[in-house]
Amino acid sequence: MDAKELLQKAQRLFIEGRHKESIDAFTESITAGGKSEIVFLSRGVAYLKTEQTEKAIEDFSRVIDLNNRNMRAHYYRGITYLIKENHEKAISDLDRAIELKPDHGPAFFARGTAYAQTGNDYEATKNIKTAITFSEANMQAFSDSFGVFRAQFDKVMSIMTDVEKTHRLTLSVEEIETVKKWLDERDH
Repeated sequence: MDAKELLQKAQRLFIEGRHKESIDAFTESITAGGKSEIVFLSRGVAYLKTEQTEKAIEDFSRVIDLNNRNMRAHYYRGITYLIKENHEKAISDLDRAIELKPDHGPAFFARGTAYAQTGNDYEATKNIKTAITFSEANMQAFSDSFGVFRAQFDKVMSIMTDVEKTHRLTLSVEEIETVKKWLDERDH
């Protein structure tokens, strides 16, 4: 098979949820000469789905080296840094993703989550409110795409929707106070 056929095979495997097999097929495509942005981006997402965050970062960085204007590479690398709890790098990549696509609600939501994790309630609130204005459906799609990130999504949504507890986690007293503060700011 040539690089293009291997890429198509890898994409089919990915869509079928066979992420580990798709990684092998993406790698074969690269070895056969398919060194395009889409191959590295797709393999990076497959690595992310299989929780191989260092390899995902390498592939997203490779895409950025090929094309610094690839919004998706900055977005996914930001998500990967967020999962790794490297919030400053996450914010930096998400800043760039938003610069490239200013109406990308999921990037605002992810950046708001990163700010919340750093204790910057003002920026967290501002970004999450912006994300909400773009579309709650996009945030749900974002959450569904990254089950690894689900607990953080649920926690932030509970804060923004006036719910003190979710089914999966309990908020601490400090978090409840933060929720109340955010809700007061939201209502004014």
